Amino acid sequence: MRLISDWRQGYRLYSLQISLVIVLAAFAQLELLPLWQPQLSPKAYATLNSALAILLFVARLIKQGPGR
Repeated sequence: MRLISDWRQGYRLYSLQISLVIVLAAFAQLELLPLWQPQLSPKAYATLNSALAILLFVARLIKQGPGR
């Protein structure tokens, strides 16, 4: 496994940003799902997670700047 050359600039990578969104969405499901359960269906959460996972997969395929 090859790590990124300048890890302090890692926040610029799309894949890391999308991963953070996935973590925040999972936290929101854990904390806020009981409050929103009457308004939102489980299918909406599954669709959101699937879309974010596909977006993360695509972002990992994109070359992001020189040397990355």
